[in-house]
Amino acid sequence: MRTYTIWSEGFAATGESGTAICHGTATGDTFKEACRKHFKRDQYFDERSLSYWGCGLYDNESDARRNFG
Repeated sequence: MRTYTIWSEGFAATGESGTAICHGTATGDTFKEACRKHFKRDQYFDERSLSYWGCGLYDNESDARRNFG
């Protein structure tokens, strides 16, 4: 079991934009399992694409900020 920090990437779409967001931490054997636990019952989490509101999820800040800060 490992503790992961969950980040979603920044975005730019339809005239709006946002920077990377830290959602918090969760534990799991894999990053996907940690995301599943953290976002349980959240309708905006997509387990298949590993995204939140269409933004990719990452286990570190630098990867999350790579696109659109």
